[in-house]
Amino acid sequence: MKICFGLLLAISHFAVATCGISEDSNWPQWRGPSGTGKTSATDVPSTWGPELNVQWRVDLPEAGNSTPIVWGERIFLTQPISESNLRTLICFDRQTGRESWRRGIAYAGPESSHRTNPFCSSSPVTDGQRVIAWFGSAGLVCFDFDGNELWRRDLGKQNHMWGYGSSPILYKDLCLLNFGPGEREFMIAVDKFTGETRWEIDSIDDEAERMLSGPENDGSANDFSSDKPRSERLRGSWNTPIIVHVDGTSNSGSASGHDELIVAFPRRVEGLDPLTGARLWTSGDAAPLAYASPMQSGDTIVVLGGYGGASLAVRVGGQGDVTRSHQVWHRPRDKGWLGTGVAHDGAIYISGLEGILSCIDVLSGDELWRKRIGGGGTWASITQTDDGRMFLLDKSGRTTVFAPNRDKYEEIAVNELNEPTNASVVIAGNDLLIRTDRALWSFGSGTPPRPSESN
Repeated sequence: MKICFGLLLAISHFAVATCGISEDSNWPQWRGPSGTGKTSATDVPSTWGPELNVQWRVDLPEAGNSTPIVWGERIFLTQPISESNLRTLICFDRQTGRESWRRGIAYAGPESSHRTNPFCSSSPVTDGQRVIAWFGSAGLVCFDFDGNELWRRDLGKQNHMWGYGSSPILYKDLCLLNFGPGEREFMIAVDKFTGETRWEIDSIDDEAERMLSGPENDGSANDFSSDKPRSERLRGSWNTPIIVHVDGTSNSGSASGHDELIVAFPRRVEGLDPLTGARLWTSGDAAPLAYASPMQSGDTIVVLGGYGGASLAVRVGGQGDVTRSHQVWHRPRDKGWLGTGVAHDGAIYISGLEGILSCIDVLSGDELWRKRIGGGGTWASITQTDDGRMFLLDKSGRTTVFAPNRDKYEEIAVNELNEPTNASVVIAGNDLLIRTDRALWSFGSGTPPRPSESN
C-alpha cells in the first residue's frame, strides 16, 4: 500500500504562477504546506542571532503561543490583547515587518486557560484568498486579504483549565476544526466560502470517559468545572488533524484510493472521511491527553501521548475497530510529549517537555537515541527543510539546528535570541520566522538587515 499526504489546501498551479511565487515561498497553515512540518525550501540560514542575519524585528503587544502563517507578501498572526478583551488577527508586510492591518473580535465572557497558554493559541490557515482563524469561545472567523470580515461562526463556549490549541486546516472547499477540549468536543467541517456547517461529529467517547473518571464520578464524566476532581479533568485533545491519501488497487486492477482525516482524540485515534465525517476506523488505547499531532511515515501513523500516557503506531486504511488488526506497536506509558515531531527515513524526531530530543523507530517504537538540548524544555514542534536540516525552538528562545541521523545526534548550530517563546520555527522561501513572547523576527541568509518596524 502506498501512502502520501493529501493536499490540505486547494492551491492550483495557475494560482501559484499568477502570484509569481513558488510553492515553497508559502507556509499556509500550522505545520506548513502539507501539515508535516516539512518544506521544500532550503535557502535559509543555519545561524542567526539578535545581530546576525536579521531582516527585521517587530514588537508584539503581549505573549502568545501561535505560530505565524505566510502567503505571498503577507504574514498572518493571531494575537491576544488582554486589556481590551480582544482576540485579533494581525497582517504584516513580509518584506518590512510593517503592520498592514489588525482585526479584533471582542470576547468579555469567562474563558478558562492556563497562564502559559494565552488566548489565540491556534494558528490561522489560508488558501491565498481568505484567512480563517479560530478564537476559542469568540468563534471561527474568516477574513479576506484586505482584512474585511467575510463570515463568522459562533461555535459555542470552549472551556478547559488549560485552554485550547488545535488549529483549523483546509481540505478542498472545507475548513476543518478539532473543537475542544472541555465539556464540548467535536470535529466540524464548515464551508470555507460561507462558514455553513457541512458536517459535525461528537468526539467525546462516553465509554472512554467512564473508564477515565473512576467510581467516584457522579455521572457527569464530561464536567470540566473547577469543582470537579482534578483526575476527571486531565484529558483532552489539543492536536491539529492531518490528511493522508491512501492509494490502493481496485478489484479490476485500476488505481483507486481515498483521503483520510487523522485525528488523535482522548483514548483513541480515528480515521475519518474528510468530506462527510464518517468514521472509517478507530484504534483504541491511546493517551487521555492528546497534544502532539499525528505523524505519518509510509502507511503508519504515530501518535505520542502526553504526561505519561500511552503512545502507539497504527496502519491507515482499515475499517471499524482496528486496535488489534492494524496497530504496529503500543506503549501503555510514555514520556510527556507536547510538540509534534517530523518523520524522516523511518524515524520520528521529537522533543519532550524536558527538552530531550529523541529519535524513535517508526515500526518498532524503540528509542534509537536521546539527547538533552536547550535550556528549560520546549513546547515547540520541529520544522525540516528540503536539504534535511531540522529546527527546534525551546522555551528560552534557543533554536537547535541538527541533521536527521538514525545512529546519533548530529548538531549543526545553536542560535540564541534570549526571548521566551512557546511557538515553532516557520520557514517560507528565503525567510525564517520566529515568534517570541515579545516580538516577531524575520531572518535570512546573506541579506542586509531591514529597518525594524514596531507596532
